[in-house]
Formats: sequence, structure tokens, C-alpha cells
Amino acid sequence: MSETKTNVTHYEVQKMRRKEYLAHWEKLQRTIVRKPDVVMVDTPRNMKSGVMVSADGNVPSLNLDAVMHEIAPGTTTTVHRHSWDAFIFVTGGEGWTEVDGKRFEWRSWDTIYLPGGSWHRHSCTGTTPGTFTSFSVQPLAELLGLSFIEDAGDTPFEKLPPRWAMSQGLDLGDPYSNRLARNYAKQDAMSKSRVLTAYDDIRFRVTPRGGRSGFLIDSTLGHATGGLTAVIHQLAPSLYQSRHRHGGEAWLYCIAGEGYTIMNDEKVTWTVGDLVIVDHWAWHQHFNASPDNIASIIRIHNFDSLYFAMAAMLQPMNLFEELPTLDAPDVSQIIWPDTNQGRPQ
Repeated sequence: MSETKTNVTHYEVQKMRRKEYLAHWEKLQRTIVRKPDVVMVDTPRNMKSGVMVSADGNVPSLNLDAVMHEIAPGTTTTVHRHSWDAFIFVTGGEGWTEVDGKRFEWRSWDTIYLPGGSWHRHSCTGTTPGTFTSFSVQPLAELLGLSFIEDAGDTPFEKLPPRWAMSQGLDLGDPYSNRLARNYAKQDAMSKSRVLTAYDDIRFRVTPRGGRSGFLIDSTLGHATGGLTAVIHQLAPSLYQSRHRHGGEAWLYCIAGEGYTIMNDEKVTWTVGDLVIVDHWAWHQHFNASPDNIASIIRIHNFDSLYFAMAAMLQPMNLFEELPTLDAPDVSQIIWPDTNQGRPQ
């Protein structure tokens, strides 16, 4: 039989633990990750990788991670699968990604969604290295004790173990049968999700917030994710988006142009390859610093699960706030530069 050895009540213990926990994450908080600071190293997956944000590189997060990758021409990575969903954004080169035995060809600025539990590998078929940056909700899965990963080396898809089994349940109407059916339906939808979003197929639309945008990963495109979403924003030369704030982090990955973000009165500059981390409940606004070229940034977050859960738990608090009148320029009449501006060819 064990006994508690503290001389204080659970109230003091938990209060101190919460204080230390928050202090730990405040110490780790950062607003910018510069591309030149990312160190690329060889990995057993037949490619180089460099951590932007991940506990794997001693820069942990509780929600999302971001890792840069490079594949040499004529090289194919090992095949693996993991319990969390992710996506890759191609920054250069040509190649293909195999997802559960089906191959999807890609080139610069295409997006590949990787459903949780799917076997996948990548290959560079061009004469220059294939480069991409991956984003995933692995930190959240690990926080919840649901982070599983399996590597199968160079095993052909036909010889790989089948997708993790899920019981379909019975149509009996009892609580247990309902749980089986509900979870099977969710996983079945993810296994059949859309995978490729070709950049050439994106339909950009002007928004009231002062810019134009198009979805990369979203349910409106046919993606069935665990909450991961991504959209590409383009800011017109010398213009900006309206100011706002929200619960939960939002990440911004610059793929073209240059600009800066004002976050709680602090100016953070960014350029191609940089990652901006917008802290929760921080007022922020994004600006294009160029008078001639558009700035293209990808917004990544886990709002469709994490945000909705927080909104329900904290209701009636407003977890997304804008100014009563949006402080955004009217860009409806702007003649925009080509959407491919800054895209590697």
C-alpha cells in the first residue's frame, strides 16, 4: 500500500503543477522559424529532413508540427504509416507519392493529404531534388496517448499488412453498437479521402478580409480529416489583411514574396520558407512588404477539431474576434498578378 508523501493538499499540488506547466510552454513559445536556421540531416527513410517545429528536434508543440524534407533524384523513401493525419506541400522538384498503393504525381506547390493509418512513400523523378514541407497533428496525438507509427522499409504495397482493422458494428441501436458504427464510419471516410490538390486546380476568390484565397485541405474539397485544414492566402502588392484574434494557434508558411505580421504590437518579418506561429488570442495582421509582387502564405491549423471542442467547452466566450468594421482594403477591383508568381518551375 502506498501513501502520498506530500504535506499539502491536492489544491496546492495541482495549483503549483499548473503554474510550472504554463511556465514551461511560455518559455518554449516562439513567433518565427527562419528557413536558413533549419538543419537538414540524413534519415533512415532515404531522405534528408529538418525540423521547424517538433519534439523530434527539441522544439516541441502541443498541437502541430512542421518538418522540411528533401529527396535526391531517382530516390524513393521507405514506406510507413501513422495514426495521425498529415499533409505535404511541395516546394520544388517533381515526383510521386504512393498512398495505400495508389500513386499521385506532384510538382511544385501541389498538396498531398495523408490520412491517418494510410501506408505512404515518396519518390523524386526529376533531375533536381524533390522538396516538400510536412505538417501534421502528431503532437496532439502524442499528448492524448494515441501516437502510433510503423515503418516497413522497401516492402511493396501488395505485401504490406492491411489497414488497421475497425469493427463495423451491428445495427442494434444500443450504445456499444452505436459507438462501433460511428467510429467505423469516421475511419472509413478518412481512408477514402481526397489526396491530391493540384495547385493549378485551385480557385482563388477575393475575401472581405483584404486578399484572395483558395483551399488546399478542406472538407469542401472532399477531404475527410481529423481536423487538419489548410488554405493559401495571397496579399496584393503593398496591401494587407484585416486584424483579428482567435483561440488556438494558427501557423503561416510563406511560399512566395515577403512581408510582415504585427502580433500584439510586435513586428515579425517573413520571407519564403519562413514559418510564423500566431499564438492563441493574440491580435494579428499580415502585410505584403512588396510594392510590385504578391505575397503567398499558407495558413495551417487544427480548428475543425481542437477549435470546435474549445468553442463548445468555453461557450459563451467568443473564440474568434474581429473589429466591428474590418480594417481591410477593398481589393475587389484590383487587377491581380498571375497566381503562379514566385512558383518554382
